[in-house]
Amino acid sequence: MPELFAASVTPFTAPSGAVDHAYIVRHLRWLEAHGVDGVAPCGTTGEGQSLSVAERMAIFDTVLQHRGRLRVFAGTGCAALSDTITLSRYAVERGADAVMVLPPFYFKNLTDQGLLGYYRALCDALPTGTKVVLYHIPPMSQIPIAPAVIEGLYQSHPDMVYGLKDSGGEPAYLAELTRRFPALRVYVGGAPLLAQALRDGAAGGIFALSNAYPGEMRTVITAHTTGGDVEAAQRRVTALSNALKGYANPPALKSLLTRLADLPRAASRLPLVDLTDAQADALWDAVR
Repeated sequence: MPELFAASVTPFTAPSGAVDHAYIVRHLRWLEAHGVDGVAPCGTTGEGQSLSVAERMAIFDTVLQHRGRLRVFAGTGCAALSDTITLSRYAVERGADAVMVLPPFYFKNLTDQGLLGYYRALCDALPTGTKVVLYHIPPMSQIPIAPAVIEGLYQSHPDMVYGLKDSGGEPAYLAELTRRFPALRVYVGGAPLLAQALRDGAAGGIFALSNAYPGEMRTVITAHTTGGDVEAAQRRVTALSNALKGYANPPALKSLLTRLADLPRAASRLPLVDLTDAQADALWDAVR
């Protein structure tokens, strides 16, 4: 059965305030009750790059202590290799199922050799048996993970290359990965592409939209596996995704969660700006 993950949000008490750990626990229970298989904290939707190393460690502790049945792919990628190693070792030693690792994003136009060297150095520093999920998101990082990098990692660390989250938005890339690397678990990150990705052999998806609409995401997967009306389910997911496009994410998702999951109001951290009350009302009307 393909897996459904939420790229989980990080709630803050104020735009420059602390992480609200009690909110995280309540959200985990709601996600588990609504059909999510796992969470990926401290990724893009989780504002990972707005968190300190210590804050990410504390979030990993909360998630892992209150995970219930949920699988956990910990977002550990940083610009500095040493920080990525520190966070990845921490997450693995405390029980994360895998680490999800963004490329080092500050220096652009990296060579495949440089990126491969970064990931190999990370793998060398991690405990035997660690599962690494590569995080391909060039619209944000501007650093693509080329198939040559994946091939090089399979040559040097075949037992550690577990999967890849594809948030590139290009179906041809995902299809190429599933064809060239049958052992690689590819998780699609764009909700409108879920049905196509499943047809191409994806292992599932890791979505921002799963924070607020896990049931709708699960319906696509269920229809795919049971021969149901996949296209109708996908149209609903795509419509929800389109309704969110005019609003900043993750602030929009946090706004929706106050109405859908009875969670308290949560801030996003600067430089992200939360929705105004008028924007929140307009978004609610749009998704309804």
